[in-house]
Amino acid sequence: MPLSGRKILIAEDEPDQLHFIKTVLEDNGATVVVAHNGTEALSLVRSELPHAMTLDINMPGMDVMELLGELKGDETLNGLKICIVSGRPELRLVLRDRHLNANGYLDKPFTEDDLVTTLQELLAG
Repeated sequence: MPLSGRKILIAEDEPDQLHFIKTVLEDNGATVVVAHNGTEALSLVRSELPHAMTLDINMPGMDVMELLGELKGDETLNGLKICIVSGRPELRLVLRDRHLNANGYLDKPFTEDDLVTTLQELLAG
């Protein structure tokens, strides 16, 4: 199992996308934690201490800029690998300009292989 022994938080508010990501990750051996908005994601990152997270760029509640800023400013979360999931690849520049770079990006739509490979690379690096 490529992601066996890894805990991954999925921050996603779209039910179909959440189900797809969760199923793929669990099928590949990951333990999955789910957040439906940015505020819940921040709370779960701090309590669950996942190895990685997928973060939908368009989340209700705390927006992605604020969430990334909080995560970046928390020394206990320095090892967290963050993969931004977005249907709007042009937003990468906005994140980069604000020095809120994530470790990886997946542009919607993506395949099972894209998801697993991206997370394996993040976790290996």
